[in-house]
Amino acid sequence: MKFETTAYEKPTLTALGTVEDMTHGASAGSELDNDFPTGTDFGDLTFS
Repeated sequence: MKFETTAYEKPTLTALGTVEDMTHGASAGSELDNDFPTGTDFGDLTFS
């Protein structure tokens, strides 16, 4: 049985910015991120 091997490639990490910049966390956008039942408190809603 013959196995082929390849050279190891070291993984890289690219910084894309802060979590807040990438997710726009806690923003009050115009679209809801999910379906919420009627009467859900405003603070429990998530927006895009």
